[in-house]
Amino acid sequence: MESLPLSFAVLLSYLRQAVDQIADPRQPSNGTRYKLSDGILAAFSVFFMQCESFLEHQRQMQSRRGKDNAQSLFGIAQIPSSAQIRNLLDEVAAVGLFAVFFQVYAALRRGGYLKAYQQWNGHLLVALDGTEYFKSHKIHCQCCSSRTHKNGRVTYFHQAILPVIVSPQQSQVIALAPEFVTPQDGHEKQDCEVAAAKRWISAHAARLQPQPITLLGDDLYSHQPLCEHCLAHQLSFIFTCLPDSHSALYEWLNYLDANGEVKTFEQVQWNKRTKEIYRYRYVNQIPLRDTQPALLVNWCELTLIRESDGKVLYFNAFVTDHDLTPETVPQVVCAGRSRWKTENENHNVLKTKGYHLEHNFGHGQHHLAASLLTLNLLAFLFHTVLHLVDNSYQQIRLKRGTRKGFFQDILALTKYLWFESWQHLLDFMLSDSPQALPTDSS
Repeated sequence: MESLPLSFAVLLSYLRQAVDQIADPRQPSNGTRYKLSDGILAAFSVFFMQCESFLEHQRQMQSRRGKDNAQSLFGIAQIPSSAQIRNLLDEVAAVGLFAVFFQVYAALRRGGYLKAYQQWNGHLLVALDGTEYFKSHKIHCQCCSSRTHKNGRVTYFHQAILPVIVSPQQSQVIALAPEFVTPQDGHEKQDCEVAAAKRWISAHAARLQPQPITLLGDDLYSHQPLCEHCLAHQLSFIFTCLPDSHSALYEWLNYLDANGEVKTFEQVQWNKRTKEIYRYRYVNQIPLRDTQPALLVNWCELTLIRESDGKVLYFNAFVTDHDLTPETVPQVVCAGRSRWKTENENHNVLKTKGYHLEHNFGHGQHHLAASLLTLNLLAFLFHTVLHLVDNSYQQIRLKRGTRKGFFQDILALTKYLWFESWQHLLDFMLSDSPQALPTDSS
């Protein structure tokens, strides 16, 4: 049987399937008023609609009209209060929602939507990068990390690695399941992020295959244990590699360079009216560290220079397992540079474009902060997918112009009008006919 085309209804069905597999942590009781699914979907609806007041608007509509958009759009039978939602989600481990990310990934792959993200060798690029998503000087739990400042004040925070599929040619990134950084890893902060990356690879590498994958990461990741971990799970890598943290490798480079074994070439490109010189250096099979056994990696470097005044516009170096030639070096470097899309198109969007990643939606004592983050990421993923596959969604976003304006429109409409489905809402927004007003049969 062929799978249904991707739509909001299909995406929401993936989430509902995952929710149905989560065991209710509450003891059976006649006093249990709200289903676990209502609590999870209610929290998701707030993130998807990008409005903390969405549920309150729907309670008011239910009171006035006997029906509401929380039920018709998201399948929420009864709307819990904010406190009830937090209590429910604090007992639900976020890992129970991770399958949704990979169902969406598989559907995008089946539908051919990931072809635009594939690189010169057919690989998809997955950027790994950590970020903080909760911070407080007072509130903390056993899952919090902490830092002590010079004045003795302690900041408690939560961290997670937020992997995304990126491409130099695509402005949007596709979110994958997160991995949470916790102090129980037994490492310092930086080692803790690397340990979290290893856990993510161990848990999810097989779910991405047989699609070839190349991981991208900053200098924190370009060390032998993690590189070996990538290769052991059939993953390639392109990691930033800086002299300060890789002294042995750069000593080898200096030796090879002095003997003429580091290859160089230049390419000239026009950036509008400015001529830019791309100066590359590269070498294959160089030891990543001085202790044995040392993993042999391939190294390349780009210095980007503006010809008119000789100003260096960009400089960086990378290690990779991809074979380097004059043909592949520019492609490897371009792929490595696209890691910054995880900052610009992922972290920045999540923090400043309506998802409010760093806002304290709730901390809890157990899983609340992580579960809320995961639902927020799923909302971001669903919007991205709809922008890729849904013609109606694309037309409305193009017509409305800005992300902010789009969400203002759907919030105003769902506050006052009832829609039988998400597609009904989109059709109404696209129609210029006054007869398109939703009918009220109540």
